[in-house]
Formats: sequence, C-alpha cells, structure tokens
Amino acid sequence: MSLSTTARPYAQALFDHSDGWLEDLDQIVSAMSEDVVELLISSPEKAYKEKTEIFVDLFDGQVQQKTINLLKVLGEAKRLSLLPTISSEYKKLLAEKDSSSDLTITSAYELSAEQIDSITKGLEKRYGKNVTVKSEVDLTLIGGFSVKCGDEVIDHSIKGRLDKLINQIK
Repeated sequence: MSLSTTARPYAQALFDHSDGWLEDLDQIVSAMSEDVVELLISSPEKAYKEKTEIFVDLFDGQVQQKTINLLKVLGEAKRLSLLPTISSEYKKLLAEKDSSSDLTITSAYELSAEQIDSITKGLEKRYGKNVTVKSEVDLTLIGGFSVKCGDEVIDHSIKGRLDKLINQIK
C-alpha cells in the first residue's frame, strides 16, 4: 500500500471536518525535515508512545489544539511519518475545492512576464481566478502560443493555423 493511499483518508477527514489546517501542517512538515526530528521519529531506541509525546511537546503552544490532537492520533497509530504525505493530499483537496487550474502556455519563444500576465488574465475569465501557469518553449510552433488545461488545448500558434488550413484544403 502506498503512502498516499494510507494518508488520503486522514487528509480527507481534515478537509471534511474543519478549516485552517494548512499553516499548522506546513509548520510540522518543515520541522520534520530537520535531522533531529527525523532521527526522533525513525529511532528504534524509543517506544512509539515516547516518540509521540516528545514530538507533540515540540508543537505545544505553536499549533492549534486540533492539530495536537491529530498528532496524538497519528502517534497512537504509529503513523507520524505520514504527515508530509497527509499535508500533500490535503493541499490537493484544497486545490480541487478552490477549483484551481494548472495551465501550460507553450510558445515559439520565451515569453516575458508581461506577456504571461496578459495571457493569464484572459484565461482567468475562462478558468477562474485560481490558475497556476507554467510556460514552455516549442520552436516548432513557428509563432504564437497554445494553452493546455487538462485535456483541453487552445491553439493560437502559426503551426496550428497552418495545420488547420492544410486539413481544409485536403
């Protein structure tokens, strides 16, 4: 069973039952990347109950009480190491809720920040305010650009127009 499969129910429970987890989860995941904390969690010398108590004490007064409770539940289940994956899965759920769209703008040449902003503003009307834009270069487009969002492609490239014209002539 993969980590995300195990972490997903925890993330879904956080998402379903209350808001305001993101900042606490980010703080905990950041702390878990520290060598000392990583060593604590993976140490075979301490009982898991003792590890959990030490880990929870690290965040006492730093995070909300509901987050402390989550840490205790994960500690009892011996799943503290799932926290980074739970955080990642929770962020995915938030992105779906906010209906954010990942867009890829492919152009024949490197776009300036102003050009990307201009294209993004137009796309926000279609896909909503929460868009994440990635820019790529493909010299075969000759000129113009294309936008990909999921399975949908909006083609404003010279190559796309030429291909369309060739298909009409055939």
